[in-house]
Amino acid sequence: MRIVFVDNLLFERKNGLPHFNLQPHLGLTSLISVIESNGHQGLLFDPKLEVVEGRIAFDSHLYKKAADSILQLDPDVVGFTSLGCNFICTTKIAGYVKRVCPDLPILLGGPHASILDQTILKRFTQFDVIVRHEAELTLPQVLRGLPRNELHLIPGVTFRDGENVVFNPGQPLVEDLDSLPYPAFDRYPIISAGLTSLRVEAGRGCPFGCTFCSTASFFGRKYRLKSPQRLCDELDRLHANYGISHFSLNHDLFTVNRQKVLAFCEEARRRQYTWSCSARMDCVDSELLEKMQEAGCRSIYYGIETGSPRMQKIVEKNQELGMFDLVLDTTQSLGISSTVSFITGYPQEELDDQAETLDLAGRCFSRDEHLTNIQLHLLTPEPGTSLLRQFAEELRYDGHISDFNFPTLESDDSSIMAGNPDIFVNHHYFASVLPRERHVFVTECFALLRPLGFTVLRAILDLYGGSFSTLIDDLDSWSNSSVANLRGGLRPFEAFFRQRHGRNNVITSLVRYVNAVNRLSRNGSNVHRCIRGSVFVLRNNMAVLKEIHDAGEALNLLNSGCHIAELPTSLVSQVHDVVIEVRGFEVNEREIRMLALSEGAADVIEFFKTPRSRRQFIQRFASMIADVESSFDQLKETVICPPAIADERRVRA
Repeated sequence: MRIVFVDNLLFERKNGLPHFNLQPHLGLTSLISVIESNGHQGLLFDPKLEVVEGRIAFDSHLYKKAADSILQLDPDVVGFTSLGCNFICTTKIAGYVKRVCPDLPILLGGPHASILDQTILKRFTQFDVIVRHEAELTLPQVLRGLPRNELHLIPGVTFRDGENVVFNPGQPLVEDLDSLPYPAFDRYPIISAGLTSLRVEAGRGCPFGCTFCSTASFFGRKYRLKSPQRLCDELDRLHANYGISHFSLNHDLFTVNRQKVLAFCEEARRRQYTWSCSARMDCVDSELLEKMQEAGCRSIYYGIETGSPRMQKIVEKNQELGMFDLVLDTTQSLGISSTVSFITGYPQEELDDQAETLDLAGRCFSRDEHLTNIQLHLLTPEPGTSLLRQFAEELRYDGHISDFNFPTLESDDSSIMAGNPDIFVNHHYFASVLPRERHVFVTECFALLRPLGFTVLRAILDLYGGSFSTLIDDLDSWSNSSVANLRGGLRPFEAFFRQRHGRNNVITSLVRYVNAVNRLSRNGSNVHRCIRGSVFVLRNNMAVLKEIHDAGEALNLLNSGCHIAELPTSLVSQVHDVVIEVRGFEVNEREIRMLALSEGAADVIEFFKTPRSRRQFIQRFASMIADVESSFDQLKETVICPPAIADERRVRA
């Protein structure tokens, strides 16, 4: 049989645009190896790759075009994997496939389908079989039984038999992960996709019982790691085949078994690979971290989830928050970067709990920005969790798309999700002690403030006694809890700081400056095209800022350890009109020039914020500039150029 496996269409937002992280799907590459050892042929279809490479547009036609592309691969069976955050996408693509080829068997697997198997099959007839939990042991049996629908004796399978949905008990679990064949990474265009690092499955299972997490519901509570030799063999193969030396070891809790991790470190230390992993803070210590660093560990993800001791107990995360700074200090002293992740939006969370989370996150801004990444997420209800069982009657839908949820592309997406809350639970939320608007505001506000950078955020927090929650409360009061009032990058924050702290406050200037630099960096290195040479515009890597402090010098002093109140009087008391220029568009490659302008020069340069002709310039400034022709030529050499896109019909000579 020829089986086409379909990956999830997942993305994250960067600068308001979808950003796709291309990686071979670990579960599907494992299944391809398993079925091919049983005489079948496996193909991997990644919708993300189709979008990134321009074969499918990210629009309302995406689902149908993805289905057409799958059918062009001429499958005998199509196998989808699923996550709740984008299950609407999986459902729609499968629906279009089934509509064209009603007799083509469509299989479904993954965490979401494993937990909601019977409900999904009863409501969505495009799926024929759901292979639950770890499918390596059962999928070959399913493929053998499909032609005659002989699936009744296969454990861990739910399938359609006429009008009935049949559930076969069992939760297949691969005890020895070393027994699995090496994943079929060769089914993914690793080199042509430009990948410089790869995810590698390190293990499965979670022994902990966090009320909001569904990992244990899918992989079980039995903690399993691949042996050090097997895991390093996989790294060696990938390095030999693709030249890759950096890996992300995929396991929610890599360091739970200290001895196994030490054994892996001993094996990996002989190589020159670097790698990242996830860990609980109470499952690392200074000796283990040192061994991990020596073996190539360069980054660790710590899921903190809440800064409230009360909420730590309620959600059964049960981490001792007193170790937070010590663990981060130790980790970062070794040169290992840390991602610390928090969640807000728990149904039991009160304002004081949220404030403790925000303040703990805010404390991280005092750390080295190169070694610290801070995340704040909106709680996503997950099937198979005790939190959902407890608050199932409190699910609500408002159409908000968080950083974990797929957007609506077709006109009926929202109505389908709202009408099936038990299936599209990830797109819903729990009615909670705090208003929904507050949770959305806090998470989106955090994302909008983050581009200011640690240095500016530290300076801002100095104005609020070091309390990030107090800053958020002030923003909340100013905007009346309306996220819409804060959308549009950092521009609304300019208005906030100007109104709250004054236009002549150096903090306001810092926000304006960073906003301008970020905006100019996003413009990229567009090549301007001349349209008959008659129209000119301010270069896309330049901007005029009026009445602003020397923000560049202020940033230098703040980076050197100076506090906002210690800045020189001469700096905080003087403002200028300036033009800034950004060269290099990656953060670590930026060169920023800031030039003070003489009186009236800002108005001259700003004249070219919209496309203008030479004649328009002369007519406008002939009475103000002695040698206006020469001035235009100087501008053409320094700050203006033909625009990339100009409509000459708007330019009246």
